[in-house]
Amino acid sequence: MSKRPINMSRRAAIVDVAVVLTVAGGYVVAEALGVRKLWSYLGAAFALLAFGLFVWRRRPDTWRDLGFRTDNLRAAAPRVGIVTLAFAAVLAIWALALHHRIWSQQSTLLLALYPVWALVQQGVFQGVLHRRLIMLLSSRWAPTVLTALAFGAVHWGNPRLVALTLCAGTAWALLYRAWPNVWLLGASHSLLAALAYPAVIGDIPLSRF
Repeated sequence: MSKRPINMSRRAAIVDVAVVLTVAGGYVVAEALGVRKLWSYLGAAFALLAFGLFVWRRRPDTWRDLGFRTDNLRAAAPRVGIVTLAFAAVLAIWALALHHRIWSQQSTLLLALYPVWALVQQGVFQGVLHRRLIMLLSSRWAPTVLTALAFGAVHWGNPRLVALTLCAGTAWALLYRAWPNVWLLGASHSLLAALAYPAVIGDIPLSRF
């Protein structure tokens, strides 16, 4: 993976990092103020989508630069698959401990509808935020930690969900740094979300609508 986004100025990278961190921080503030979950969720979703479109239109990154690529599928798939299966096993055991069903109709519906949103999140947090942080920071671990913290922040409000997203966000950041492939991370994200929300978190995001 390139250490520096193609033709990306340091100032533009700082702006992009600030935007993503502001969205994450804004979500935390909305939760702290008791804003209805529907509106805080929609606000964060709209902001991330709008920012993704801005990057696509105004930044020099290509889709491949961001991680929307297929040339490294063979190398990345086994690693992403092993990590995903490990997290899925933990979620299944956790669900059984809570006396919840591991898989339900809601899980199937989430798995069908979640991939687009998962790709947006992985594209923004890994393809943009993580790559910009690698450019700006000399530390090897700081970009991974900051990316995971920002990802966890946009899931604020439920301690279990924050803990899960911090752990998963760290794993995805490490995978992205070694094998940058947003397609695979989006698939991993979708499957784990379909497992976690109904079986462990006890929340159905679609019910907010």
